[in-house]
Amino acid sequence: MKYKLLRALCYLKELLAMLLCKLLGAVCRAFSPAYRGIWLVGERGTDARDNGYWFYRYLRTQHPELRTYYVIAADSPDAAKIAALGGAVQRCSFRHYLLYYCADYLVGTHVQPCAPDLIVHYHLAAKGIRARGKQVFLQHGVTMSEMQWMHRENLYLDLFVCGAKPEYEYIRDTYGFAPEVTRYLGFARWDHLLQAGQAPCKKMILLMPTWRGSHYPEGEAFLDTPYYKAFDSLLSSARLDALLEQYGYTLVFYPHIEMQKHLSRFRAPSERVVLADSALYDVQQLLLDCALLVTDHSSVFFDVAYLEKPELYYQFDEEDYQRYHYQKGYFDFARDGFGPVCTTEDALLQALETALQHGMQMPPEYKARLAAFFPLRDTQNCARIYEAICGL
Repeated sequence: MKYKLLRALCYLKELLAMLLCKLLGAVCRAFSPAYRGIWLVGERGTDARDNGYWFYRYLRTQHPELRTYYVIAADSPDAAKIAALGGAVQRCSFRHYLLYYCADYLVGTHVQPCAPDLIVHYHLAAKGIRARGKQVFLQHGVTMSEMQWMHRENLYLDLFVCGAKPEYEYIRDTYGFAPEVTRYLGFARWDHLLQAGQAPCKKMILLMPTWRGSHYPEGEAFLDTPYYKAFDSLLSSARLDALLEQYGYTLVFYPHIEMQKHLSRFRAPSERVVLADSALYDVQQLLLDCALLVTDHSSVFFDVAYLEKPELYYQFDEEDYQRYHYQKGYFDFARDGFGPVCTTEDALLQALETALQHGMQMPPEYKARLAAFFPLRDTQNCARIYEAICGL
């Protein structure tokens, strides 16, 4: 009951703010050119590390004539990056609300881009109550699962940016959007990734599993989950430590942002195993530095494959994952993936040893899959997205 009351108050606050700022926005746009032609860009509102940041960086450097702003909390560890580019807007400030309802373009990595409250505005938009600006969904990962909440009957968008050809075809054919909404343009962050990826890798293995849904056990119950047991066992493995020592590698364990709250519960007895706090490590830099990725189902593996780096899938809890997470879509890891699928710790460590023995190179069969999955693989993604938005 307390939760429902708080949520109701949240909706009421947003509705009142919407009414006030729509009225003020109309006045501002009518009498001040400064409130016209606004591009508002963001991610979660607390970070600047993903497609939102890289697209904003492109706008500020390549199109300085535009009125562009980026939504970010003042206490964000990434706030300095936006301050250096200019145009920072304090999340949930009055200015944020006003710009949100004045903007011509709302561009972000999450549904209801740049909204003061992403969840509340998602539900309001489903009822036809939304901002005037064009809604541009940059995504923050390649969609490979079935996500009913992202179908057209639940989500209004003017542009749905896809990063891969099969992803685009799946969303175009099954999500119900008009043909011109879904576009295969490539992800903004991949421009930088491909350019910076020419530098030599470090002797580092990145272990980056995804999250497990909002109903996954919390607190002490988390210690009994397959997720905790599998990764705590792997991080403490004497065989893993021996392989890292033998080949001179470090392993960095970076759980998904939604699982970072559990990071302190894991053990890392080896000096070659690092428990990476998201406040101290940048995901893009980790992807560039790593020589190999180990993940379970995280779509970050698409970024690593984009760089032609080898990867291993550790899928020890397939049934549990499907129960607490997304439903299976078009992507089959065994058929479409860019590395071997392992279901046990022994199989994973054997696959890792094989990769180390072969100099951390992506095998030819996976390179062939990569070429078919990403026929667009260049540094023009931001430019394509910009042109698509201008054409809305």
